[in-house]
Amino acid sequence: MNRSDYYTKKKMSAPKKAILWIIGILAIIAVIAVIYIGFKILSVGNAIHNPLDRNKSSLRSSDVSLKNGDPFTIAFFGVDSDAKRAANNGGQRSDSIMVVSMNPKKKTSEIVSVPRDTQAKIVGRGTTEKINHAYAYGGPTMAVKSLEKLLNVPIDHYATIDMDGMKEMIDTLGGVTVVSNSTFSYDGQSFEKGQKVHLNGKQAMAFIRSRKESGAGGDFGRQQRQQIVMEALANKLTSVKSVTHFNSLMNHIKDNVKTDLSIGDINTIRSKYNKANDTVNRHQLDGQGGIQDDGLYYFVPSDDSLNSIKSAIDNNLGI
Repeated sequence: MNRSDYYTKKKMSAPKKAILWIIGILAIIAVIAVIYIGFKILSVGNAIHNPLDRNKSSLRSSDVSLKNGDPFTIAFFGVDSDAKRAANNGGQRSDSIMVVSMNPKKKTSEIVSVPRDTQAKIVGRGTTEKINHAYAYGGPTMAVKSLEKLLNVPIDHYATIDMDGMKEMIDTLGGVTVVSNSTFSYDGQSFEKGQKVHLNGKQAMAFIRSRKESGAGGDFGRQQRQQIVMEALANKLTSVKSVTHFNSLMNHIKDNVKTDLSIGDINTIRSKYNKANDTVNRHQLDGQGGIQDDGLYYFVPSDDSLNSIKSAIDNNLGI
């Protein structure tokens, strides 16, 4: 090899080494990122996982397989952050209660809102009280069993979200877009029926918390708005764009969500049950409300309404 060949090889090796060095650094960064994401997901999964005190619903003859895409039900509880009640060990009351059945093969979901003042038997306590007391007394297990007793349908899973945490989550995602079901004003915010509006966290909370204001529609109007916001939030969370907010979302979920579902289960639902959102049917319990002998207001659902709800859920579950 002559001198010119030697210097040519030496000059070419420098940029090659630089490229290899850069590729090596990028590979290390990629590995660190994967490890971080994996650690973050595992950490969040451990923090939010809170199993029910049972193996499966007593109304089920066999286990439900999410991996096989079996239709299932899940109860959603929106709980308040009452510092005074927490200080007195009073527990969290479920301000919002929804039961959702999902069937990816039928491409259908049924959403049922249960008024928090619904008169119901509290399973495990032997009393008849407002349904939202069940969560305060015995957490998600008592709440789920009491809902099953009321609706006579199996509830396979649950998820609880702190309402203040929902506000932060909506802000992190850049807000949600909804169509108002009523014309009303609350907490400095005004809404018009049929109007599409983009809401930040504070506005979304005003949208779902109003019930006594003129035009708000009482508990039933509020339940509709809770369903609307939950559906919009779910669509945002399952969108590709949510990945850009990964770290913040993971922190919000870790601080504000509890569920019996594992991270693997949640990922399975996200990937295998997205078709269940093609048709979403919303339901509300019908009945009458009034002051009972104990001096408290209760909503008493009619038998016809309970039977109609049971039929809709059972049909979607294929049972």
